[in-house]
Amino acid sequence: MFNNIRGVITFEAVAPEPEEFLNCIRQSPAAVTDLKCRGGRVTGKLYRTDFPSVKDLAEKMGAQISISKARGGVFTIRRYKHRYGIIAGAVLAAAMVFYLSNIVLAVEIYGNETLTDKQIESILSDNGIRIGAFLPGIDLRDAERRVVSSVDKIAWIGIRSSGCIVQAEISEIEEPPEMIPTSVPCNVISAKDAQIVEIRSVRAGMLVPMLGDGVRKGDILISGTVEDGKGGVYLAHSIGEIIGRYDERVTFEQSYNDEFSHFTDKITRKYLEFFGLKVPLYIGRNNFEQFEYDEDMTYLQLLNIKLPIGIMRSEYRLYETESIEYSPEKAKQLLEEKIRMYEINFFEGEDITIINKEVQVSENEDGVSASVKYTLESDIGITKEIMAK
Repeated sequence: MFNNIRGVITFEAVAPEPEEFLNCIRQSPAAVTDLKCRGGRVTGKLYRTDFPSVKDLAEKMGAQISISKARGGVFTIRRYKHRYGIIAGAVLAAAMVFYLSNIVLAVEIYGNETLTDKQIESILSDNGIRIGAFLPGIDLRDAERRVVSSVDKIAWIGIRSSGCIVQAEISEIEEPPEMIPTSVPCNVISAKDAQIVEIRSVRAGMLVPMLGDGVRKGDILISGTVEDGKGGVYLAHSIGEIIGRYDERVTFEQSYNDEFSHFTDKITRKYLEFFGLKVPLYIGRNNFEQFEYDEDMTYLQLLNIKLPIGIMRSEYRLYETESIEYSPEKAKQLLEEKIRMYEINFFEGEDITIINKEVQVSENEDGVSASVKYTLESDIGITKEIMAK
C-alpha cells in the first residue's frame, strides 16, 4: 500500500555496455528491484523518487532510458491535477462529510404518552436541540436540566447522541386520580337535591336516608361515623351507590340570523427544508383571510437515517363566512337538534336515565328559545373527607 502511495516506475534502458550499466545501478544508492539484462536491454523497478538518479547515471553512460510503466496514487493525482472540477468536488465532498458528521440529522423520541412528538420536538428545539444544530455545541446534560425545570408534565428526560442522531427518552408525570384514599375516613354526600329511588349498594359505612326520602345537596347519604354495636364509634371510608331522582332545567336558543362558514378552495404550497432553512418552491404570496392550515414533512433518508433535507407540504383550506336567515320553522328544527345533541353529549354513556322531559318553546323578534325541564335518575353520591376536630 505504501508503495502505491509513493509511486513505482518500471523502466527500460538501452546502453552501449549493458553489463557495466547494470553494475553501476547495483552500486548506486537507488533501490532497484527486478533488475535484468536481456538482449542488450536493462529493465527494473524503482520508486519514483529514485528515478532521477538512475536517469542521470544513464545519461553519463550514454544509455537511453524510458519509462514503460508507472503506477501509484501519486501518478493518478498528477494525471488529474488540472481537472479542477474533480478537485473541487473532492474538497466539497470532504467538507460535506465533515459537516454532516457534526450536525444533528435526526431526533428520536421515546416514552411519551400524553405529550406528542411535535410538542417534545418544539421543547427540545427551544433548548437548542433541532435538526441541523451543531452537535459539539450542544450541552446535553444542561438541556436535560432545563427541559425538566421548564415543563411540568416531564418528570425525567435522558438525552444522548448516537452518531448524528439525538435520542430523547421521556418519563411523564402521572396525574393522581381525583379520589380519596380508602384509608381516609369519609362520608358519601348528595350532589343534588333529589329523592332516593334506589339503594343500589352500601359496601362500607352506615346508610342515613331510607328509600323514598328526600335529600338536599350536601346531605349525608352514607355516614363514615359508624357505631360498633357496643356503644363505641369508629370512622370508616364510606362506599356505596345511591340512586336519586332530581330535576334539571336547561335553556337553548336559536337566532333567526346566523353565520355559516363553508370551504371554497384548497391551496398547496411546498417548501424545501435544508438544515433548518425553509426555501419556498412556489411563486406568490399567502395573503389569505380565513383558512385552516395543515402541514406534512417528508425527509430524505440515507441508510435508514433521516437527513435534515426534505420537502414540507403546506395545505391551506380557504373558507368564507356568509349570513343566513332562518324561517321560524327552520329555527325550531335547529333548536330541536341542539336539544338532541345536548342529551347525547351529557346523558348518554354517563349512566344517567331520562325519566321525563318537559319542553316550553317561546319566540321573539330575534329568534326562538326552549326551556327544557329534565327529570333524571343517576348515582348522586360523592365522597367527602371527614375532617378531624
